[in-house]
Amino acid sequence: MISKCKETIEEYNMINSGDKVYVAVSGGADSVCLLLVLEEIRKEKEFELEAIHVEHGIRGEESIEDARFVEELCKKHGVKLHSYSVDSIKFAKEKGLSIEEAARQLRYSCFDNHIMEGKIATAHHMEDNAETMLFNMVRGSGIEGVRGIKKVRGSFIRPLIECSRKEIEAYLASRNQSFCTDSTNEEMDYTRNNIRHNIIPKFLDINPSAIEHLSKLSKMQDLAVEYIRKQAEIAYKKYVTGNVLSKKLLKEELIIVQFVSHTFICNMAGSSKDISNVHVDKLVDLIMGASGRKVNLPYGLMAVSNYDSVEIFTNIEAESNNGTYEEIVLDDCHKKKTVNINNMTVELEVIPNTKNVQITPKTYTKMFDYDKITEVLSLRNRREKDYIVINDKGSRKPINRYMIDEKIPSQYRDSMLLLCDGNHVMYVVGHRISEYYKVNEATRRILKVRITGEDIDE
Repeated sequence: MISKCKETIEEYNMINSGDKVYVAVSGGADSVCLLLVLEEIRKEKEFELEAIHVEHGIRGEESIEDARFVEELCKKHGVKLHSYSVDSIKFAKEKGLSIEEAARQLRYSCFDNHIMEGKIATAHHMEDNAETMLFNMVRGSGIEGVRGIKKVRGSFIRPLIECSRKEIEAYLASRNQSFCTDSTNEEMDYTRNNIRHNIIPKFLDINPSAIEHLSKLSKMQDLAVEYIRKQAEIAYKKYVTGNVLSKKLLKEELIIVQFVSHTFICNMAGSSKDISNVHVDKLVDLIMGASGRKVNLPYGLMAVSNYDSVEIFTNIEAESNNGTYEEIVLDDCHKKKTVNINNMTVELEVIPNTKNVQITPKTYTKMFDYDKITEVLSLRNRREKDYIVINDKGSRKPINRYMIDEKIPSQYRDSMLLLCDGNHVMYVVGHRISEYYKVNEATRRILKVRITGEDIDE
């Protein structure tokens, strides 16, 4: 038992001399075993060992008795104990969680108090790993989930992950060490208990070595996933910038596309929890599909397909840009006006066309034949009947068609600022002006429009 844990610790570089290790002790067989095993190993490795116990407030007096047991155990072995008491039932109601999930979140929040100081050793063992693999398989988490419990995850280490429950109990018996039994482990309301008591036994009926085989598969998956992850990290840096993923990613193998897509969603969500294979498939389909399509993802995210990329943003961001802006009156008495819109300043001025007027090809400074304007000017977003004149022959193109032809990303089209004369779009801000309003020798008065802002660079 000790030698197997030593091998696991060495293989995954879990503990080094001088480290501070906090062992999570519930009082159950697994965590008690872990405490005793680490106590033995630290004699050689010379690391600091302390314990953490979290009383979840679920089992009443039984739970309090477990806390007392852990306190006495740590005192007996001279291990400093950090005790916490939480109300999992209340937290579950407040957050709309199952009691099982609420207890897990509260437990790990207690662990978080010590992460900056050292490593957290938890007592997950071979059967726990098998249960996790099966649970992840049926919930559709893909090959990342099938690898099971990570032996090392940040500051968390699992020294018992290669040990079976049978070995753990045998070790405790050899030490004549008692332990607590959690009555909730028998309740079928908990998903993992259902897998443990109903699913795992069926696997063992087929093959008594099923748990060991799943453990070996987990190690093989570790190697495969780590290799793929390294290749995916290279691809991620190549194809992802901020919240934009280039469709050139499709040049890579499908497995790399899937891994990059998963990482992309997780990074945008700020969490990997509840990001399943279903969501990855949605994003991959979007990358492969036509421009303009959208899919909703967890955490309020929306992914939108553009011509050569996919962009992820929140639904709020996607929907908050649309609006209609004020009409602008310019006449002989009011030849200048300034309008502030969406962090932009739009300056409009009517000036006479003289030989001194220079028309420069700037993106955000444009000049128009003012006398061709027939309706009240407006700065607004697109409307259904809007059009723009695209050549000197007067050919019209619907503004929707123009935006598609110019490959303007679909999520930006509704929020783009247009300078309009009725339904005639004079200027698609940041792009082109209508040929109809171009200044020529016959132009008497010029409408000069200059747009400035923090994100605008002429």
